[in-house]
Amino acid sequence: MNVYWFQDSKTGHLKQVKALLDQLKKEIEISITPINYSNQESLSDILSNENQFDGPIMLIGAGHDVYSKILQGKKYLEKRTDQKIFSIAVLRPSYKLNSFDLIVAPEHDFRKRHLPENVISFQGSLAPTSQTPIDENKAIIAIGGPSKHYKFDQEILMKQLHYILSVYPKHKFKIFNSRRTPDTLNAKLKNELDNYPDVKFIHLNSPESDSFQVTLNESALKFVTPDSSNLVFEALSTMGQTYLIQIESSKYRRIFGAKKIRESMGELINSKRVGVVSILNKKGGIVISKIESPSSHFEPLAEVEKVSFSIMKFINHQK
Repeated sequence: MNVYWFQDSKTGHLKQVKALLDQLKKEIEISITPINYSNQESLSDILSNENQFDGPIMLIGAGHDVYSKILQGKKYLEKRTDQKIFSIAVLRPSYKLNSFDLIVAPEHDFRKRHLPENVISFQGSLAPTSQTPIDENKAIIAIGGPSKHYKFDQEILMKQLHYILSVYPKHKFKIFNSRRTPDTLNAKLKNELDNYPDVKFIHLNSPESDSFQVTLNESALKFVTPDSSNLVFEALSTMGQTYLIQIESSKYRRIFGAKKIRESMGELINSKRVGVVSILNKKGGIVISKIESPSSHFEPLAEVEKVSFSIMKFINHQK
């Protein structure tokens, strides 16, 4: 199958589509051609430069900027080939939902909405499923940054980090930042964590940042800030236990930002799929940090495998 992957510049979009295509590779032989939506070359020029198509064609991508390109590409190709053409939007488009052959989107995007027949829904975010055995002595902390849905209280976060490290003194921690982590917080992480011999702060720009996925897979304990739903579900797709870290000073229920994200995270907490690291303000100005552990009975999420299976089932029915 010839796959044209329409790309924007957002890491979260790219990682989810890549996870899905990597899983599809295990089911079917595919040839992937990436197309950046900002490419100055016209879509017709890009597609007309391809050799004669020798099999079905898939046009796929995630993000507002690429959905129209996918539909344009399908319209262009339908006039030039008799091959089957499948248009797939990853995440929920804000328009022309019925124009796509398939929409692959998280359940929370259709909460309280009718689920169209062309939608394959999944929990949270698409991420590779890992069965890598964990090292009980390893732990990871993944830190995001401010977003339109979150106030990122650096003082609270640093208190939480020191508390986590004091509770698990025998674990070897690696702490990763992200593109949204403020420079002031990066400086605090570097300066304050030097006092811990078994803690290593790895900056995004460091060559060691490439070890993030391996570290995530191997770590028995995974502490993540909830500003990135993608990151939370990446952690939940691996072995071990995942904890959410409080990052705001407002009421507890506000730490999860936007309503649909808050509801999604709330479901994870209520089901005990994730644990929580929080700060409780008691009377008299007493502040107490608290860790609530998740259940140990859950297997890693395999949402990308379920979605891949559903896509293949749809494609096979169209033959």
